[in-house]
Amino acid sequence: MATKQLYSANHYHRMSFGDYGFRYLESGNGNTSPSGERYCFIESLDNTTLSFTNNTPGGDTSVTDLVLKDFHTVRGDISDITVTHGACIAYLRN
Repeated sequence: MATKQLYSANHYHRMSFGDYGFRYLESGNGNTSPSGERYCFIESLDNTTLSFTNNTPGGDTSVTDLVLKDFHTVRGDISDITVTHGACIAYLRN
């Protein structure tokens, strides 16, 4: 059974290399992540503006209208992504 925490280097490496899959999200058609999916990081492909929820007990739990330049990333336990400008790849957690 997979763990939701990164207690194992194996889980970390599998997520880092996209072994659990990814979603391509862009403004316009397909700009919102499917309900219930969780992601380990988001990579901007084209000066992306996005909003998302961070599912951690500390720090900010919601980010609105974050602007990421090309190929910048955000890491965390992320869900509910909405892209309002540009495009990104969101890598799935296990």
